Amino acid sequence: MTSAKIATKPKGFSSITAMIAVADLQAAIEFYAFALGADVQETLTIPDTETLLHAQLRIDGTTLVLTLSETASAFAGTGHVTMHHYVDDVQAVFDRLTEAGALVVSPVAESWWGERSAVVIDPFGIRWSVAQRVEQLNAEQRKARLIEIYSAANSEEDSAPAADQDQVVAPEAEAQASAA
Repeated sequence: MTSAKIATKPKGFSSITAMIAVADLQAAIEFYAFALGADVQETLTIPDTETLLHAQLRIDGTTLVLTLSETASAFAGTGHVTMHHYVDDVQAVFDRLTEAGALVVSPVAESWWGERSAVVIDPFGIRWSVAQRVEQLNAEQRKARLIEIYSAANSEEDSAPAADQDQVVAPEAEAQASAA
């Protein structure tokens, strides 16, 4: 009997595959199917029950694994994972995410790194960054833009009056202060 080499990763998986633990797998599957167009590849239930234990989803060619965690809580605080998802129409996906119940962390906006992106927290406490590339920038161009942003921010801080310097006050505020 010959032993065949077993592949390092299953077909359809990346070297790094996201696995999310949620308290209600069926609700998570429905959310991701509606909001992100996920296709269910496989589900497993706890033997002799109808309780989902595991689900394997595909979203735009990427595998996402869901597992049951009865202690998972929605809209958790610190210690989160952010899933970064590239899409063709970030506004449409953002609209579906919020319609499906996601909380907005940051609305759709242009970024210095060449993407339109937004960040939400889904009903299961998972942060999602959805992005649409609008420019193809190389590393040097991104670095230059970042330096420009930090330089501008630092020059604004340098030109701001110190606490002991005279501050410019609007005439209305000055009149109110002298009347008091």
